[in-house]
Amino acid sequence: MGQQRMNSVKKTTNSAHLAHVRGRLIENIYSTVADPGNWGPLIRELVTSTDSRSARLLVMNPDANRVISSTKYNIDDHYHRQYVDHYVNACPWRTELLRKKRGRLYSTYLHFSCRQPDFLRTEFYNDWARPQDIHHGVCGTIYQDCGRTVQLLIQRTGDQGYYTETDTAFFNGLVPHLQHAFQLAGQVAESRARAEAIEIAARNELMPFILLDFLLRPIYCNAGAEVLIKTESTLSIQKEQLQLADREDNLCLQRLLQKCLAAADSRDFHTTGEMMEVPRLDGPNLQLWVKPVHPDVPILSGKPAGYVAVYIYDPKLEIPIDQERLVELYALSKAEIRVAIAMLATPDPAEVARRCCLSRHTVRSHLKAIFSKTDTKNQADLVKQLLAGPARRR
Repeated sequence: MGQQRMNSVKKTTNSAHLAHVRGRLIENIYSTVADPGNWGPLIRELVTSTDSRSARLLVMNPDANRVISSTKYNIDDHYHRQYVDHYVNACPWRTELLRKKRGRLYSTYLHFSCRQPDFLRTEFYNDWARPQDIHHGVCGTIYQDCGRTVQLLIQRTGDQGYYTETDTAFFNGLVPHLQHAFQLAGQVAESRARAEAIEIAARNELMPFILLDFLLRPIYCNAGAEVLIKTESTLSIQKEQLQLADREDNLCLQRLLQKCLAAADSRDFHTTGEMMEVPRLDGPNLQLWVKPVHPDVPILSGKPAGYVAVYIYDPKLEIPIDQERLVELYALSKAEIRVAIAMLATPDPAEVARRCCLSRHTVRSHLKAIFSKTDTKNQADLVKQLLAGPARRR
């Protein structure tokens, strides 16, 4: 009777402790929405409050075979790098885990077909887990959306023992809150990324511009772009898409937008964008400078925040060029500077010749020298260099 009473008291104490831990963990889960830096302390608390050894939160690609980013606790950097580079796919539970129902964790001891004696003979255990005294774990896909799969893995040593059904149920009680936190964090990060993308696109730029999101939908137009969209027959926004009136020109624009979006999504792009000329019936042609934009906002879930900025240069609106800077940067002569600036107003060498009171032959000769000195290949490259380069007054 006394022993039964002792066990009952112990169970009550444990239940009260778990209830207290659960409440604190839930509170800390939602703190990550406003501050992604809180994921580290949360993972640490998951480990220390459940008699565990270590844990990893892995943000992976949709197929869950490549780690994009991670948060870990009590895993040596060397072993973690080995796991990310190789053992993530060598783990004996990996294939079976992909077939299991998402939104919960599973005990590696109880819920997988690879039994413990078989696990102890695997490469994963002998080369990676055993040197760290990792014998047991709970793992699962706790969140997934269009761009990310998030998995949580928590481990124990041999002395700490395997995760029981009660242990696993405790973790699974936290999963709905983790999922909700991921959803909220994605919305917050998307809003931050959008605001930062607008700031990046507008920074030091006086030209009219339109910012497009990852679906190439216009999400922001500055005042100058709004005027041009209303007054220009060649350029419009239809069905939430930026379009050109001419069919062939529009196809070229859409290909260029996709190219720049891919560059922005890559996160390691090294491009200032590309120029495109848009013919007009009345007046000089418009120049579109299409540029990838990728704000540095970490997103735990959701699609990476790649954006595209489309700057619109109307040659009728003069953009001041610092001629002294052109001399300093490229050693252009006065005649070459006149030709280069005239190219901003018209791409037609004959019209440049007329404006500069030069022969066409002389203009072509100057252009050849200008391309060489500015390291540009053609007129479009030159215009981009002048509009985006340091010689332009802002």
